[in-house]
Amino acid sequence: MKNTQKQVLMNDVLTGLLVAAAFAAVVPSDAMAQLSAVGTATQTSIMHPFVQFSSYIAYGLGTVLTVAGIANAKKHADDPRSNPLAPALGKLGAGGALLAAPTVAGMLTSTATDSGLGGNAAFTPIGG
Repeated sequence: MKNTQKQVLMNDVLTGLLVAAAFAAVVPSDAMAQLSAVGTATQTSIMHPFVQFSSYIAYGLGTVLTVAGIANAKKHADDPRSNPLAPALGKLGAGGALLAAPTVAGMLTSTATDSGLGGNAAFTPIGG
């Protein structure tokens, strides 16, 4: 692989991971709020449409990037000399990261408690 192809691949993968990390960092959670029960319920009900919309965006972009990566991989299989594999792998990686972001964010927020990390990772998809 040429150096520029490696750079494109790394940029695509790192962009996907950065988006997934940013998504996981800003997801609101009841356990992290440290508010009264009324305040927590209000915060959750206010933020729910945003979290659900963000999840839909992540799923949509992940699907689009994954399909584009599959199409680029097919082009590479048909003509490897003129279609490098690096952009296809980058799109597949970024698409996978975006598809996993809502689930990972749900697991991360379910492990947090008022006093720190609870240590119990539960599968709770957010936004669905």
